[in-house]
Formats: sequence, structure tokens, C-alpha cells
Amino acid sequence: MSEQTEIPIKCWCDPQGDSLLVYSAEECSVYRGCWIAPAEPADFVCHLSFHNVSAVRGFPREFIPYQWTPAQRSSLLCLFDSDLIQEHIAYRKRHYPTFVGDTSRLRHYVVSGHDFYHDILATGFTETTIPESQITDEHLLRFIRNA
Repeated sequence: MSEQTEIPIKCWCDPQGDSLLVYSAEECSVYRGCWIAPAEPADFVCHLSFHNVSAVRGFPREFIPYQWTPAQRSSLLCLFDSDLIQEHIAYRKRHYPTFVGDTSRLRHYVVSGHDFYHDILATGFTETTIPESQITDEHLLRFIRNA
């Protein structure tokens, strides 16, 4: 098992809620509905924006395969030398031997919700909130209404 750490996030993400994952070349965002009190929806969503993204995968499973019992209301798991990181480096070496890139800062983040989880290879992330009054996307508005 690789070294791992739990990273608390400031938002209180709806523990039974869904997420919206948006991913393209080197960019990944995860949006989560939030609470301000138990079962009381917030008027904003949590936006986790990942940097220098190399890979993303998601699984519709409530029970994740990592040894992790979150101690915070909302958090991410960060693995520092996971099988996914090693597989990615091996792939780069095999197919792009002259352009492997700097993999020393690559981290494996796990974003977990109630019935799903996402694995994201990136060098870091930022957390922000988006107020309902600034949201025009119907998917994000649904998160606020269904949180």
C-alpha cells in the first residue's frame, strides 16, 4: 500500500449527494452540492479544480478499494506512490520515451461521494465555492436544489 494522507476540505459536501465531473486535456473539475447544517442545503456548490491532470477515472461504487475512513466532514484522499501513478509513468515511458515529463509532483487524489468515487492524477488542486446566484449551468443548479 502506498503512502496516503487525508486532506480536509472547507466545504461540507452533501455526504449522500452526487458529483459532476468535467474533464478535458490537463483540466479536471469536480462539483459537489453542499450543506450548511445537517440535511440543510447551502446556496453554493463546492468546486475542486485539479491542476496538470494526467488521468481521470470514476467508479459507481459506494465502497472504495482504499483503506480510508474519513475523519473530516469532507475530505480527499491523496496517495503519493500508487499503482495508478506507476502505471501512468510506465505508459509514458513505453509510448513517449523522450517525453515522459516531470512525474515527481504527480499525486493520486480520490474524491469520494455516496455511491461513487473518482481517481484523479494531478499535481494539486484548489477548492472554491460558487454561489447559486452566479450559476447558469443547469447541472450545477440541480446540485443545489437536490442537496
